[in-house]
Amino acid sequence: MLQLSIVKSGVLRRMCTLRRSRGHAALLGDYKWISLQISLYSAQNAMPQPTHFQGLNIHALIIDNVDGEVLALEHNQIHAHQSPVEHAEQRALRMAIARIAAKRARTPATTVEDYYRTQMFYDDGAEDADFLQRGATIYTSLEPCPMCATTILVCRVKRTVFLLQDTTFGGEWVSAKNQYYKKYNLSYGQLNLSDAGSPLLAQVRDLHQTMSRRVEGVRNDKVIDTLIFDHLIEELQTGFKLFCQLTPDNLTTRGDHNTANTRTFDDLRRICNVPIRPPTSPEIHFR
Repeated sequence: MLQLSIVKSGVLRRMCTLRRSRGHAALLGDYKWISLQISLYSAQNAMPQPTHFQGLNIHALIIDNVDGEVLALEHNQIHAHQSPVEHAEQRALRMAIARIAAKRARTPATTVEDYYRTQMFYDDGAEDADFLQRGATIYTSLEPCPMCATTILVCRVKRTVFLLQDTTFGGEWVSAKNQYYKKYNLSYGQLNLSDAGSPLLAQVRDLHQTMSRRVEGVRNDKVIDTLIFDHLIEELQTGFKLFCQLTPDNLTTRGDHNTANTRTFDDLRRICNVPIRPPTSPEIHFR
């Protein structure tokens, strides 16, 4: 099963030993990271636009942990809009804020500050399952930069997951969390696929490891981290194919968990224009 290395209220990577939550390994089903690769792959084939090389840049996905709805899937458009603030996370958060406001509107008795601090993307639960079933999760292709990390914290997004570490601009979430947001139960970490248990998930794990090795070579060629996905076209195409193999029958969860996962699954396939296909792939465990 997929497992994410998370930090709840401590520190990460450069600052101390990474804490891994063991209690919900069976609940974690971050197959959703593949959708980031799909969006990147799709960008490659989209209409030409003034953006980073081939349009293959950073993407962000926000999911409502309560019911599994995909609240936003956006990509970096700083060149398209000639604006330095049009990062994927900023764009996704704006879209998700609008969707949550329509979905679970603030009541007159709740102040704007209390609304975004306690209700919008956040819930105060501290149990392992709370990080999957309450608040929201933002998935990013690359670890958030200081601007986006701070915005994610200001919005009190319950859980942050990144596919690849940013060795240049990453790490700000940890220091800002410890200095300004200690009282909030939030999680942050890089996707960890080391416990993949099925053949399909093993393929995903191997792909992730291949990407990581490839990235190290790209960095040695002096490519900055914000452009590394432009050099992973083959891996992105493989991720797209893997996602296309998934079917609703791959969801082995039951009850409310399965309902939320099915919602996410259907939303991602719709957004990424992937049709539902007859079940052909092996059973895997999500969440």
